[in-house]
Amino acid sequence: MAFLKAVEINETGITADYWRLTHIQFDRVAGVVEAQLHGYRDEAARRAGKAPLQRMGFRFEQTALDDPRRLEIDDLYRAIRAQPAGIGADGEALPALFAAAADI
Repeated sequence: MAFLKAVEINETGITADYWRLTHIQFDRVAGVVEAQLHGYRDEAARRAGKAPLQRMGFRFEQTALDDPRRLEIDDLYRAIRAQPAGIGADGEALPALFAAAADI
């Protein structure tokens, strides 16, 4: 599974279009999950072993998963999709970066 979403890399005009979950850290005692997506030009680049263009980290509470006692990949992608992109100047959460991303 991966997200298909064009994200510009560091204002370079180059986009990473294929985002794949690559790292997961699950702290059951603290109830926290940390996950990383790596962004590639496309799926072919990832399959060819090319280096990722960008890395994004996400951190969320274990309760964000459908079943907090089980770690399912689909649940992780769903939780990442729901994460806000950040906090705006007015203190409001910005829309989730991957909210409208296609799944493959």
